[in-house]
Amino acid sequence: MITLALAAVLVCQTQTDASDNLQSSLNFHYYQQFNASITGGGDIEMASSGAELRLISDITNEDEIEFRFQFQRDDYDFGGSTGLGVLNPWGKVNTIDFTTVWTHEYDQQNRWYLGGILRAAYEDSASANAQGGATIAYAHSFSSDVTLGGGVGFIGQANDDPRAFPIIIVDWKITETLRLSSDLSTRFGSRTGLELIWTPRDDWTFGAGYSYSYSRFRLDDSGFAPGGAGEASSYPLTFRATYSASPTFDVTFFGGIVFDGNLEVTNNNRNLMQSVDYDNAGVVGIFGKLPF
Repeated sequence: MITLALAAVLVCQTQTDASDNLQSSLNFHYYQQFNASITGGGDIEMASSGAELRLISDITNEDEIEFRFQFQRDDYDFGGSTGLGVLNPWGKVNTIDFTTVWTHEYDQQNRWYLGGILRAAYEDSASANAQGGATIAYAHSFSSDVTLGGGVGFIGQANDDPRAFPIIIVDWKITETLRLSSDLSTRFGSRTGLELIWTPRDDWTFGAGYSYSYSRFRLDDSGFAPGGAGEASSYPLTFRATYSASPTFDVTFFGGIVFDGNLEVTNNNRNLMQSVDYDNAGVVGIFGKLPF
Protein backbone atom coordinates (compact mmCIF):
# COMPACT_ATOMS: atom_id res chain seq x y z
CA MET A 1 0.00 0.00 0.00
CA ILE A 2 2.83 2.37 -0.92
CA THR A 3 0.39 4.46 -2.96
CA LEU A 4 -1.87 5.06 0.03
CA ALA A 5 1.03 6.14 2.21
CA LEU A 6 2.43 8.43 -0.49
CA ALA A 7 -0.95 10.06 -1.03
CA ALA A 8 -1.36 10.75 2.68
CA VAL A 9 2.09 12.34 2.89
CA LEU A 10 1.43 14.55 -0.14
CA VAL A 11 -1.88 15.76 1.28
CA CYS A 12 -0.33 16.54 4.66
CA GLN A 13 2.53 18.47 3.06
CA THR A 14 0.13 20.63 1.05
CA GLN A 15 -2.72 20.93 3.52
CA THR A 16 -2.82 24.72 3.55
CA ASP A 17 -2.76 25.13 -0.23
CA ALA A 18 -5.15 22.22 -0.90
CA SER A 19 -7.81 23.47 1.51
CA ASP A 20 -8.73 26.20 -0.99
CA ASN A 21 -9.17 23.61 -3.77
CA LEU A 22 -10.95 20.85 -1.89
CA GLN A 23 -14.03 19.28 -3.50
CA SER A 24 -16.11 17.00 -1.31
CA SER A 25 -19.37 15.11 -1.70
CA LEU A 26 -21.45 12.48 0.05
CA ASN A 27 -23.15 9.99 -2.27
CA PHE A 28 -25.75 7.40 -1.30
CA HIS A 29 -27.73 4.71 -3.07
CA TYR A 30 -30.50 2.20 -2.56
CA TYR A 31 -31.77 -0.30 -5.10
CA GLN A 32 -33.96 -3.38 -5.25
CA GLN A 33 -33.25 -6.28 -7.58
CA PHE A 34 -36.44 -8.25 -8.01
CA ASN A 35 -36.99 -11.98 -7.74
CA ALA A 36 -35.46 -14.20 -10.42
CA SER A 37 -35.31 -17.98 -10.88
CA ILE A 38 -31.98 -19.76 -10.41
CA THR A 39 -30.83 -22.42 -12.86
CA GLY A 40 -31.10 -25.79 -11.09
CA GLY A 41 -33.73 -24.65 -8.62
CA GLY A 42 -34.66 -21.85 -6.27
CA ASP A 43 -34.86 -18.11 -6.67
CA ILE A 44 -33.03 -14.97 -5.56
CA GLU A 45 -33.69 -11.30 -4.94
CA MET A 46 -31.47 -8.65 -3.41
CA ALA A 47 -31.57 -5.16 -1.88
CA SER A 48 -28.50 -2.95 -1.69
CA SER A 49 -27.80 0.28 0.19
CA GLY A 50 -24.67 2.28 0.79
CA ALA A 51 -22.88 5.60 1.11
CA GLU A 52 -19.66 7.04 -0.27
CA LEU A 53 -17.55 9.97 0.91
CA ARG A 54 -15.44 11.49 -1.89
CA LEU A 55 -12.68 14.10 -1.42
CA ILE A 56 -10.69 15.65 -4.28
CA SER A 57 -7.85 18.14 -3.81
CA ASP A 58 -5.17 19.78 -5.93
CA ILE A 59 -1.61 19.07 -4.80
CA THR A 60 0.23 21.09 -7.43
CA ASN A 61 -0.76 22.68 -10.71
CA GLU A 62 -0.24 19.29 -12.38
CA ASP A 63 -1.27 16.87 -9.62
CA GLU A 64 -4.59 15.97 -8.01
CA ILE A 65 -5.43 13.46 -5.29
CA GLU A 66 -8.81 11.80 -4.76
CA PHE A 67 -9.98 9.77 -1.76
CA ARG A 68 -13.10 7.60 -1.75
CA PHE A 69 -14.48 5.80 1.29
CA GLN A 70 -17.49 3.56 0.67
CA PHE A 71 -19.69 1.28 2.73
CA GLN A 72 -22.22 -1.00 1.01
CA ARG A 73 -24.61 -3.58 2.42
CA ASP A 74 -26.20 -6.19 0.14
CA ASP A 75 -29.11 -8.18 1.56
CA TYR A 76 -29.64 -11.41 -0.42
CA ASP A 77 -32.83 -13.42 -0.12
CA PHE A 78 -32.68 -17.00 -1.44
CA GLY A 79 -35.86 -19.05 -1.67
CA GLY A 80 -37.30 -22.28 -2.99
CA SER A 81 -37.12 -25.95 -2.07
CA THR A 82 -34.42 -27.11 -4.52
CA GLY A 83 -31.00 -26.14 -5.85
CA LEU A 84 -29.05 -23.16 -4.54
CA GLY A 85 -32.25 -21.61 -3.26
CA VAL A 86 -32.68 -24.21 -0.53
CA LEU A 87 -28.95 -24.19 0.31
CA ASN A 88 -29.20 -20.46 1.13
CA PRO A 89 -25.40 -19.97 0.77
CA TRP A 90 -25.24 -16.43 2.19
CA GLY A 91 -27.39 -13.61 3.54
CA LYS A 92 -26.22 -10.07 4.35
CA VAL A 93 -22.88 -9.00 2.84
CA ASN A 94 -20.88 -5.91 3.85
CA THR A 95 -18.27 -4.24 1.65
CA ILE A 96 -15.93 -1.50 2.87
CA ASP A 97 -13.74 0.24 0.30
CA PHE A 98 -10.98 2.80 0.70
CA THR A 99 -9.56 4.02 -2.60
CA THR A 100 -7.12 6.74 -3.51
CA VAL A 101 -6.23 7.96 -7.01
CA TRP A 102 -3.33 10.25 -7.84
CA THR A 103 -3.71 12.08 -11.18
CA HIS A 104 -0.71 13.66 -12.89
CA GLU A 105 -1.30 15.96 -15.86
CA TYR A 106 1.84 15.53 -17.94
CA ASP A 107 0.65 18.20 -20.36
CA GLN A 108 -2.68 19.50 -21.66
CA GLN A 109 -3.31 16.29 -23.62
CA ASN A 110 -1.87 13.50 -21.44
CA ARG A 111 -2.69 12.28 -17.95
CA TRP A 112 -1.50 9.41 -15.76
CA TYR A 113 -3.50 7.81 -12.95
CA LEU A 114 -2.04 5.79 -10.07
CA GLY A 115 -4.34 4.28 -7.45
CA GLY A 116 -4.43 2.14 -4.34
CA ILE A 117 -7.32 0.01 -3.02
CA LEU A 118 -8.06 -1.43 0.42
CA ARG A 119 -11.21 -3.58 0.56
CA ALA A 120 -12.99 -5.81 3.07
CA ALA A 121 -16.00 -7.81 1.80
CA TYR A 122 -17.61 -10.31 4.16
CA GLU A 123 -20.84 -11.90 5.32
CA ASP A 124 -22.26 -10.42 8.52
CA SER A 125 -20.59 -12.78 11.00
CA ALA A 126 -17.47 -13.57 8.93
CA SER A 127 -14.01 -12.13 9.54
CA ALA A 128 -13.42 -8.81 7.79
CA ASN A 129 -9.99 -9.58 6.37
CA ALA A 130 -8.95 -6.69 4.11
CA GLN A 131 -7.51 -7.17 0.62
CA GLY A 132 -5.19 -4.72 -1.11
CA GLY A 133 -4.69 -3.74 -4.70
CA ALA A 134 -3.51 -1.07 -7.12
CA THR A 135 -4.40 0.54 -10.45
CA ILE A 136 -2.52 2.35 -13.20
CA ALA A 137 -4.02 4.08 -16.25
CA TYR A 138 -3.29 6.62 -18.96
CA ALA A 139 -5.60 8.98 -20.89
CA HIS A 140 -5.04 11.13 -23.96
CA SER A 141 -7.18 14.10 -25.03
CA PHE A 142 -7.43 14.05 -28.80
CA SER A 143 -9.39 17.32 -28.68
CA SER A 144 -11.41 19.35 -26.21
CA ASP A 145 -14.32 16.99 -26.97
CA VAL A 146 -12.67 13.54 -26.94
CA THR A 147 -10.58 11.87 -24.23
CA LEU A 148 -9.79 8.14 -24.36
CA GLY A 149 -7.59 5.94 -22.22
CA GLY A 150 -7.14 2.68 -20.41
CA GLY A 151 -5.17 0.77 -17.86
CA VAL A 152 -5.12 -2.22 -15.58
CA GLY A 153 -5.74 -2.97 -11.93
CA PHE A 154 -5.48 -5.88 -9.55
CA ILE A 155 -6.85 -6.71 -6.12
CA GLY A 156 -6.63 -9.63 -3.70
CA GLN A 157 -9.67 -11.85 -3.23
CA ALA A 158 -11.15 -14.10 -0.57
CA ASN A 159 -10.07 -17.73 -1.11
CA ASP A 160 -8.68 -17.03 -4.56
CA ASP A 161 -5.71 -15.57 -6.42
CA PRO A 162 -5.60 -11.79 -6.98
CA ARG A 163 -7.97 -10.60 -9.69
CA ALA A 164 -6.80 -8.45 -12.61
CA PHE A 165 -9.30 -6.14 -14.31
CA PRO A 166 -9.20 -3.63 -17.19
CA ILE A 167 -9.73 0.12 -16.80
CA ILE A 168 -11.54 2.03 -19.55
CA ILE A 169 -11.55 5.84 -19.74
CA VAL A 170 -14.00 7.52 -22.11
CA ASP A 171 -15.17 11.13 -22.19
CA TRP A 172 -16.68 12.04 -25.58
CA LYS A 173 -18.72 15.18 -26.04
CA ILE A 174 -20.87 14.21 -29.03
CA THR A 175 -22.97 17.39 -29.10
CA GLU A 176 -23.61 20.28 -26.72
CA THR A 177 -26.21 18.16 -24.90
CA LEU A 178 -25.05 14.57 -25.54
CA ARG A 179 -21.93 12.78 -24.37
CA LEU A 180 -20.55 9.29 -23.71
CA SER A 181 -18.72 8.67 -20.44
CA SER A 182 -17.12 5.86 -18.46
CA ASP A 183 -17.85 7.78 -15.23
CA LEU A 184 -21.17 6.09 -14.47
CA SER A 185 -23.68 8.21 -12.58
CA THR A 186 -25.10 5.03 -11.00
CA ARG A 187 -21.70 3.55 -10.18
CA PHE A 188 -21.27 1.88 -6.81
CA GLY A 189 -19.41 -1.16 -5.58
CA SER A 190 -17.22 -2.84 -8.22
CA ARG A 191 -19.22 -1.59 -11.18
CA THR A 192 -17.65 -0.36 -14.43
CA GLY A 193 -19.15 0.47 -17.81
CA LEU A 194 -20.30 3.20 -20.20
CA GLU A 195 -23.17 5.68 -20.07
CA LEU A 196 -24.78 7.80 -22.78
CA ILE A 197 -25.83 11.09 -21.15
CA TRP A 198 -28.34 13.63 -22.42
CA THR A 199 -28.64 17.05 -20.75
CA PRO A 200 -31.57 18.91 -22.34
CA ARG A 201 -31.62 21.60 -19.60
CA ASP A 202 -29.61 22.69 -16.58
CA ASP A 203 -31.76 20.97 -13.95
CA TRP A 204 -32.45 17.63 -15.70
CA THR A 205 -30.07 14.95 -17.01
CA PHE A 206 -30.96 11.56 -18.49
CA GLY A 207 -28.72 8.57 -19.02
CA ALA A 208 -28.59 5.02 -20.34
CA GLY A 209 -25.75 2.88 -19.02
CA TYR A 210 -24.46 -0.65 -19.49
CA SER A 211 -22.03 -2.00 -16.92
CA TYR A 212 -20.36 -5.02 -15.36
CA SER A 213 -20.98 -5.64 -11.67
CA TYR A 214 -18.72 -7.95 -9.66
CA SER A 215 -18.51 -8.86 -5.98
CA ARG A 216 -16.54 -11.54 -4.11
CA PHE A 217 -16.78 -11.89 -0.33
CA ARG A 218 -15.87 -14.10 2.59
CA LEU A 219 -18.55 -16.40 4.04
CA ASP A 220 -19.12 -17.07 7.73
CA ASP A 221 -18.21 -20.26 9.59
CA SER A 222 -21.56 -21.98 9.19
CA GLY A 223 -23.86 -22.95 6.35
CA PHE A 224 -23.17 -24.61 3.02
CA ALA A 225 -19.47 -23.63 2.71
CA PRO A 226 -18.07 -22.61 6.13
CA GLY A 227 -15.19 -20.16 5.82
CA GLY A 228 -15.53 -20.16 2.04
CA ALA A 229 -16.27 -17.39 -0.45
CA GLY A 230 -19.28 -16.22 -2.41
CA GLU A 231 -19.22 -14.47 -5.76
CA ALA A 232 -21.94 -12.56 -7.63
CA SER A 233 -21.61 -11.00 -11.08
CA SER A 234 -24.01 -9.53 -13.65
CA TYR A 235 -24.44 -7.01 -16.48
CA PRO A 236 -26.92 -4.28 -15.50
CA LEU A 237 -28.60 -2.09 -18.13
CA THR A 238 -29.96 1.02 -16.41
CA PHE A 239 -31.92 4.11 -17.42
CA ARG A 240 -31.83 7.08 -15.11
CA ALA A 241 -33.20 10.59 -14.63
CA THR A 242 -31.30 13.08 -12.48
CA TYR A 243 -32.85 16.22 -11.03
CA SER A 244 -30.61 18.99 -9.69
CA ALA A 245 -32.77 20.23 -6.86
CA SER A 246 -30.20 22.88 -5.91
CA PRO A 247 -26.52 23.66 -6.49
CA THR A 248 -25.74 21.47 -3.47
CA PHE A 249 -28.00 18.47 -4.03
CA ASP A 250 -29.16 16.25 -6.86
CA VAL A 251 -31.15 13.04 -6.89
CA THR A 252 -31.26 10.23 -9.44
CA PHE A 253 -34.04 7.73 -10.04
CA PHE A 254 -33.13 4.69 -12.09
CA GLY A 255 -34.48 1.38 -13.29
CA GLY A 256 -33.45 -1.35 -15.65
CA ILE A 257 -32.67 -5.01 -16.17
CA VAL A 258 -29.86 -7.16 -14.81
CA PHE A 259 -28.58 -9.60 -17.45
CA ASP A 260 -26.43 -12.74 -17.22
CA GLY A 261 -26.46 -13.01 -13.44
CA ASN A 262 -24.07 -15.63 -12.04
CA LEU A 263 -23.53 -16.96 -8.51
CA GLU A 264 -20.59 -19.03 -7.28
CA VAL A 265 -19.67 -20.68 -3.98
CA THR A 266 -16.09 -21.72 -3.14
CA ASN A 267 -15.13 -23.64 0.00
CA ASN A 268 -12.21 -22.78 2.29
CA ASN A 269 -9.93 -25.09 0.28
CA ARG A 270 -10.57 -23.00 -2.87
CA ASN A 271 -12.69 -25.74 -4.45
CA LEU A 272 -15.66 -24.55 -6.52
CA MET A 273 -18.83 -26.00 -4.97
CA GLN A 274 -21.55 -24.27 -7.01
CA SER A 275 -21.69 -22.11 -10.14
CA VAL A 276 -25.19 -21.24 -11.35
CA ASP A 277 -26.90 -18.59 -13.47
CA TYR A 278 -30.16 -16.82 -12.74
CA ASP A 279 -32.79 -15.30 -15.02
CA ASN A 280 -32.81 -11.65 -16.03
CA ALA A 281 -34.16 -9.49 -13.22
CA GLY A 282 -35.72 -6.04 -13.00
CA VAL A 283 -34.14 -3.38 -10.79
CA VAL A 284 -35.19 0.04 -9.47
CA GLY A 285 -33.31 2.44 -7.25
CA ILE A 286 -32.36 5.92 -6.09
CA PHE A 287 -28.99 7.64 -6.03
CA GLY A 288 -28.22 10.96 -4.33
CA LYS A 289 -25.27 13.36 -4.34
CA LEU A 290 -24.66 16.03 -1.71
CA PRO A 291 -21.61 18.27 -2.35
CA PHE A 292 -20.33 20.21 0.65
